[in-house]
Amino acid sequence: MTGQVKLDSYTDAGVIVSIDLVNQLTAAGGHAVPAAGDELGALTRILAFDPPSLAALGADDVPGFVALARVLREVFDDLRGDDVDAAAQRLNTLLARSPAQPHLAKEEGRWRLHHHPVHAELVAMYTAICAEALARVVSAGDADRLGTCQAPDCGRVFADVSKNGSRRFCTTTCQNRVKVTAFRRRRGGAGTPPAEQPLDQRRQPR
Repeated sequence: MTGQVKLDSYTDAGVIVSIDLVNQLTAAGGHAVPAAGDELGALTRILAFDPPSLAALGADDVPGFVALARVLREVFDDLRGDDVDAAAQRLNTLLARSPAQPHLAKEEGRWRLHHHPVHAELVAMYTAICAEALARVVSAGDADRLGTCQAPDCGRVFADVSKNGSRRFCTTTCQNRVKVTAFRRRRGGAGTPPAEQPLDQRRQPR
């Protein structure tokens, strides 16, 4: 991920799904977790990029995805505290738990490398996909590119694809809100920042 990179390729799908799972299924700061019963709707949005995954998704998969999202949140929390060793150990645990069996599969005339068995169940499959993708980022020396928004009332996570790796916020809205609040505080006023806008990250089907 060194240099400016767009997270929109097949190989980046696991990073983006990890970010979506953390942001939509876990809470941190002022970021709320979906109400009970809404998790399936969140997962439907997350997996909409891949029709086969979406077709296989059912209510029975919700607890497994929520549990995966919580572990992925802990990975980002470790990285936020500059504890790459702890993050790596969590990822190793996920990789050991997942049915990771790398193999080549031909899709639309092109060979792609998969990191899960062809017939793996959905949660197990995405455990392998997400753990492998984040482990790849860490092993490339780019762990600092997996960030958590520094706005005090946010907690959303993101992948920093900027050229100089200096991103500190999930959106420009959060960045501007912090700047406005700091400016008004210096001027002796109370800032009322604008509402946060969701980050639109695209990905291609697996």
